[in-house]
Amino acid sequence: MKSATLKRLLDNKHYSELRRRIIRRAMRPLFHASDARLAPATELSGADVRRILICRPNHRLGNLLLLTPLVIELERTFPNARIDIVLAGEHGAELFRAFRRIGHIYTLSRRMVRHPVAVLRTIMAIRRVHYDLALDPCEASQSSRLLAAIAGARHVIGIPRGQSGREGSAPMDHAPTHMAQWPVFLLRSGLAYPSLRLAEDYPPMDIRLSPEEQQHARAILEHATHAEDRLTQPVIGLFAAATGAKGYDVDWWQRFIRIVEARHPDAAIVEIVPADGRPRLAAELPSFGSPSPREVAAVIANMTCFVSADCGVMHLANAAGASTIGLFKASDSLKYAPYGHGSQALDTSGKSPEEVAEQASTLIGTFRTEPPASPHVRANGNRMATATLDALSPEPHAH
Repeated sequence: MKSATLKRLLDNKHYSELRRRIIRRAMRPLFHASDARLAPATELSGADVRRILICRPNHRLGNLLLLTPLVIELERTFPNARIDIVLAGEHGAELFRAFRRIGHIYTLSRRMVRHPVAVLRTIMAIRRVHYDLALDPCEASQSSRLLAAIAGARHVIGIPRGQSGREGSAPMDHAPTHMAQWPVFLLRSGLAYPSLRLAEDYPPMDIRLSPEEQQHARAILEHATHAEDRLTQPVIGLFAAATGAKGYDVDWWQRFIRIVEARHPDAAIVEIVPADGRPRLAAELPSFGSPSPREVAAVIANMTCFVSADCGVMHLANAAGASTIGLFKASDSLKYAPYGHGSQALDTSGKSPEEVAEQASTLIGTFRTEPPASPHVRANGNRMATATLDALSPEPHAH
């Protein structure tokens, strides 16, 4: 009885928030000390960096995918270095398995506070390595900052707390707006890049799917759509399971789909189902789901384009190299938009499903006119694009 009551208490959101506040207040002196350890601008210039640690003990798919531009930048900058990562959750490690310079991945529990012994063992293992560089890529994560501070690395890079994207607050002056680009900007700043190179195109999100993964996924998609050759039939992917204020209800999606089907009657629409395996949309739509994020990504990579609200699967599609339309109404599109591969973020605030669908249909038409390309080829166009529905409204359709 007591254990059941305790479990309900631990799962209570209000308790979790209270616990975070208590920990944050108790750890405030340590956070200030860790901020003092952050490498000042230009400190890394000329440093001999061979062992690198990225601290992001988080299980959320989107947060882990936002690390891939940093990993790409580190591989370019320190081609002989070994990169280790601290993350959380069961499937996060497979996202990085195609990166040749990734060494060890420390995997923590999603609820670290319940597994103090495992956390302590990981900390001890980290400190034995003697890292040259530790990176905390997130401003607001207590666990990331603590791990970076106690790793014992010679250099530590991170965003001083409360300074992300704030004008006039060094070292984030002139920082890009996208969250995936913040740690890359700080790394370049620490290496004393000249201003022109500091503002160079940032690496895209990319999990580096192999040709074998894409070929296997192509067969899956052809089976799902009953198409012998998907290149002869456009395929539009949808993900309708974003949660909370970011999500859209089933009726919204059904109205959206009716317009897209009318504008692209020859296209197959495929739903990507969430981890629970339950489709959210019409039963007659083809669907696919898998516990493996790489397999899901490879299937999406074979589609003409992909439409999703702001969530981890949207970032997965972007990192797979798919032309992605991200729907935003409750989060900052400049901070989280899909970028590269022609991807766009649409602000849907105050718009009907039909208006959003018309806008998306126009974008889908542009994606259909482009020849298929691998994610590596499509990644060259890695400029972010955010559109309002009014700015890119389609021409009126005849009835």
